[in-house]
Amino acid sequence: MNLEHSNMEKKLINPPSIEQPNVFPVEWEVDTPELQDLYERAKKEQWNATNLAWSSLDPRDFDEKEKIAISYWFSVLATFERATPVFAKALIKAYETHAEQPVKFLFASLVIDEARHEECCMKCVNQLCPFWPWKWKPRNSFEEEALKAVNWIYYNGSRYWRAFVKAADEKYSLPILFTSFMMAETGATTIFKSMAERAKHETFREIFLNIHRDEARHLAFTWYMLKKKLPTISEEEKKLITKQLRAGFVFLSPILLEPISEFWKLPEGFLDWHRNLEEIARDAGLGVLTLEEKKKIWGNAVRTVAARLKQYGIEVPAMPEIGIYTGQEIQIKEEDVALIGL
Repeated sequence: MNLEHSNMEKKLINPPSIEQPNVFPVEWEVDTPELQDLYERAKKEQWNATNLAWSSLDPRDFDEKEKIAISYWFSVLATFERATPVFAKALIKAYETHAEQPVKFLFASLVIDEARHEECCMKCVNQLCPFWPWKWKPRNSFEEEALKAVNWIYYNGSRYWRAFVKAADEKYSLPILFTSFMMAETGATTIFKSMAERAKHETFREIFLNIHRDEARHLAFTWYMLKKKLPTISEEEKKLITKQLRAGFVFLSPILLEPISEFWKLPEGFLDWHRNLEEIARDAGLGVLTLEEKKKIWGNAVRTVAARLKQYGIEVPAMPEIGIYTGQEIQIKEEDVALIGL
C-alpha cells in the first residue's frame, strides 16, 4: 500500500455547523416546477435596450418644451426603476433563507430586468436632453421649474432609500416582501400596457411593451410564491401585508397616479408643474395616461388583487384616491415604504 493510498484511509472529522442565515451550504431544491418554468421564460424573454429603435427618436421631432417634459417623465420613472439594489437585497435574503433554487434565479433575473428598465430611461433622456437632469443648465424659467420638480422627486427618493437601508436587516419573511413587490408589479403591468397602446412614437411603444412583458413575468412570480406561502402566515403578518399594500400604492403614486402626501413631501405648486409637464409629454406622443384613466385602470387592477387576497383572509386597505372606499384606513409612515420596488 503506497503512502498516498494510506493517507486516504484516514477519516475526516465533521466540519462545524454553519451558522444561519447564510448562503451556504449549497443546495438546488426545486419544489415548484411552475417557478422553474417561469425562470426558463425569463431567459427566453431577455432583451437588449440598445437594440430598440433609438435612431427613430429624433430630437428634431419635438419642440424644446416637449423634450424637457418627456425627459422629466422618464426621470421620474427612473426613481422607481432604480430598484436594482432593492431586488439585490431580496436576492440575498432568498439565498440566506435557502429558498428553492428557482426563486433565487428569478430574483437574479429581476436584478438585470430593473437595470435594463433604468437604462431605457437613461437612453430616452440622453437622446432628447443629454445630461438631464444632473448636469443640466436651465436656459429659461420653464426648464428651471422642471428641474426643481424632478429634484424634489429625487429628494423624496433619497428618503425612501434611507428608510430601506434602516429596514434592510429586519427579519421580514419572503411573503411580506412578495406582497410589497406584487402591489408594485400590478400597477406597473397595467399602466405600461395602457401607455404602449396610447404612445404615438415607435420607440416609446417598444419601451413600454418590453417593460410590460417583464413586469407581467414579475407579477406571475409573486403570485406563484404567495399562493404557496399565504395559507400559513400569521394574523400579524396579514395585517402587515395590508399595510404594505397601502405603502406600495402611496410610494408609486407619482408615476402611477399623482403624488400622495402621506409620504411625498412636496412644495406648494409642485402638482401644477407635474400635471403640466405630463400633459405636454402626453401631447408629444409619449402615451402618458390622464388622471381619470389612471384611476380607472389602477382601480380595476387593485380590485383584482383584492379578490385574490380575500380567499386568504387578507384585507386590501382603503384607497379612496382610485375609488376603493371599503377596507381599513391606514396612514403610512416613511419607514413603511422601505420594501417597495418596481
